[in-house]
Amino acid sequence: MLETVYKHLETLQEQARELPHPQQAIFTKILEDLSNSLQEMAGSRLFESATNNAAKLVEIEKNNRLLERTVAQQVGQIRQLREQLEKQISQHRRDTQALTKSEAKLQTMLRNSPDLISIVGSDGRVRYHSGALQRLLGYNPEERIGKFHGELIHPDDLLAWQTYFGKLLESPGIGGAIEYRKRHADGSWIYMESIGNSLLYDSSVQGIIINSREIGERKQAEIAVRESELHYRVMSQITSDFAYSFKGLPDGKFACEWATEAFERCTGIVPEELESFGWWNSELVHPDDREMLIKQLEGCNFSRTGANEYRIINQKGEVRWVRDYWQVVWDKTAERVVRLWGACQEITDRKQVELKLQLVNQVLQAQIASAPLAINCTSNDGNTVVWNRAAEQLFGWTAAEVLGKPLPNIPEGQKQDFYALLKSASNGQPQNGLEISLLKKDGSSIDVWLWAARVRDPAGQTVGSINIFSDLSERKRIEEERQKLAAMKDMEEPFWARYVSPPKTPKKKGSG
Repeated sequence: MLETVYKHLETLQEQARELPHPQQAIFTKILEDLSNSLQEMAGSRLFESATNNAAKLVEIEKNNRLLERTVAQQVGQIRQLREQLEKQISQHRRDTQALTKSEAKLQTMLRNSPDLISIVGSDGRVRYHSGALQRLLGYNPEERIGKFHGELIHPDDLLAWQTYFGKLLESPGIGGAIEYRKRHADGSWIYMESIGNSLLYDSSVQGIIINSREIGERKQAEIAVRESELHYRVMSQITSDFAYSFKGLPDGKFACEWATEAFERCTGIVPEELESFGWWNSELVHPDDREMLIKQLEGCNFSRTGANEYRIINQKGEVRWVRDYWQVVWDKTAERVVRLWGACQEITDRKQVELKLQLVNQVLQAQIASAPLAINCTSNDGNTVVWNRAAEQLFGWTAAEVLGKPLPNIPEGQKQDFYALLKSASNGQPQNGLEISLLKKDGSSIDVWLWAARVRDPAGQTVGSINIFSDLSERKRIEEERQKLAAMKDMEEPFWARYVSPPKTPKKKGSG
């Protein structure tokens, strides 16, 4: 019986060697105690006497069976421990593989991330740089380990960085963003934006993590925006033109959102003083132009744009002309105008010149219409644009029959030569007193003197010629009558009378 127990003990000892070291030591100690107990039982006098005693043998048999059950239980526990160990080993392998993959992903992200990740100690020295350092600033990350983080910062930005770093040392956690310039390996300066996270009290980090990114394009855009705003302010200050924005309200009124500085210089009032409905419904707009503006605004629809010229009256009582370019924003859901944008250009000087030109044109047209000489104007293409009353009387055609058409009073065989004269006049070679023969509506001919000169538009471009005609018929008739009278006188006088002068009678003394 004892031999069987010893065999089981040897089996248990062999299986115990497969257990982890802590469990193996515990279980080995249990087996040694059990072996020692068996040896004591085998060597004791109680055991020797029991061999001769059947009752003792039964008790020993019971002990043996108890021992076998104990050994079987221990074997089951060892089997469970071994299964748990195998599961732990398998889980450890999976965890190790996941950790390896996670580290590989992290390293890949750090190598390819556009942001630079750095770890800086409390002494300000760099303990880690990600691979983005080479890409952003041109330095090898290993070469910068142990260097001071602030030594590459622009001198003008260094004080701001030192203040920022000092706050991270005092307060754990994430700080705000800071912008500064860092020196590139080629000597240029790169704009950076950084966010620090103080993890000095984290045992796994014990430093400050700094996430930095290059913001050169954004800074250039910001600089461009600032320059644009500066240009806008300068232009707004020196120009008489102004822009505005009104918000459309549900009740149909408009609230001024903003107007540029030139509005106050042009009108003498600030935008806040505008009436709720807009300046077109206020005393600012000339009374004769107000109704026109309101009607036009009421007819606005989706994306409607337009331009108006109207007068405003500033606080000094001066009338100023403006040209208003505007656009409305139409809300389809609300079916109404929700915003009105516009830009006004002061055109007072131009308008005054235009009004003077209109007056001059009116006077000129009146002079041409009432002139005693026939006057017409032709465009560059030869069509008639002016035909005054004297031309109607002289040639017989009315203005309605001639305007917009070639001149009707030119004989067929002379058209080429006549239009060549007009073209010569349009080119700056005026015709003064040229004698020509033209047609009348009844088919008869009439001899006239022609004066022709070119006509220019306000820009100085030649647009045609002005032609003035004087009737020679009456003059020729008078000349013919004079010649006839002269011939009759020659027939009545002897031929020698024209060569002999009568003697002069001397004056008497005392006569006046």
